[in-house]
Amino acid sequence: MIKIYLGGAMFDLPNVRYNLQLAAEIRALGFDVYCPNENKEINDKGRVDITPERIYDADVEQLLSSNIFLCQVSEDSGTMWEAGFMDCLSRHVDPRRYLGVIGLATDIRLATRPNPERSGIDNLAFAINGLITGGLKRSLGCYTTEEALFARLREIRAEVEGR
Repeated sequence: MIKIYLGGAMFDLPNVRYNLQLAAEIRALGFDVYCPNENKEINDKGRVDITPERIYDADVEQLLSSNIFLCQVSEDSGTMWEAGFMDCLSRHVDPRRYLGVIGLATDIRLATRPNPERSGIDNLAFAINGLITGGLKRSLGCYTTEEALFARLREIRAEVEGR
C-alpha cells in the first residue's frame, strides 16, 4: 500500500480540521496516510519533554517510511523542509521506493490575474516561490483542487501497481 505523508500548516484549528478531513478522504481512496496532527508523541502541548530534535526525528522517521510527500503549498518552512527531504530521497536515494512530492495549492489568491498596473503589495495576485513550483512540477505535479489531486494519486497507484 502506498503511504502518503500529509504536510502543511497545522497549528491553528481550521488547519487541524482540514488536515484531519483531508487525511480521512485520502484514506477512503485506499492509501495509508501519516498526518502529523494525529501524532500525540510530538504534538501533546501538555508535555515538557518534547524538543525540536524529537519532532525532527519523529517526522523524518515518518518521511522515510512514506512513499509520497503531499505538500500543501503554503509559506510553512517545516513543510518546505519535508518536501525537499522527500525530493532528495526520490531523486538520489531510491526512486522506486520514494515516489516524490505532490502539491496541493488551494490558496484562492492563485485565481487572481496579475495586474501590470499594480506592483508590490497592491498587486493582489499570489505567487508561489519558483523553486517550489519547479520542484513540484518536476516531481509528481501540483494541483489546485482536491479532485485533481485525488485523480493524480489514483494514477500514481495504477503506475506503481503496473510495475
